[in-house]
Amino acid sequence: MALNDARRVDDLLDLATARLRRHTDDGWVAVAPRVVASAVAALRPSRPVRGRHAAGTYTVAADVLRTSVRARLDRDTRVRVRRLAFRTGPDDVLEQAVVEVSAAYLQPIAPLATDVRRTVADHLRDVLGAPDLPESVVTVDVVVTDVHRV
Repeated sequence: MALNDARRVDDLLDLATARLRRHTDDGWVAVAPRVVASAVAALRPSRPVRGRHAAGTYTVAADVLRTSVRARLDRDTRVRVRRLAFRTGPDDVLEQAVVEVSAAYLQPIAPLATDVRRTVADHLRDVLGAPDLPESVVTVDVVVTDVHRV
């Protein structure tokens, strides 16, 4: 059964409602921010990122794009992705990708950053369909915030 199956969602809502009714007012005050944040996160759709090809434009969910970039970078043992963020401009056109990574211990940072930047830019070009997209429009920033053992 899919998570977005209406019957499953109704069952989960009924269960959550029953459990929340057991909380005292003080208990609810303690858990309310976490419950509301979880509900918003679960229901919030991913931002669209616009792509284009010969037949026209299309959108890709930022979460899908993030997952595909991560999968591409996970092949390289010199780097571990910690966070990926995308910034879009007007009409959901991608303007910036920020890749936060952990670098392998004693790995030269400059060549690693160049490889990460190239890999991300090539993948964005493949997925978003614009041959000139990464070099002319999108900035790919790489931030190394940690090191790891290989």
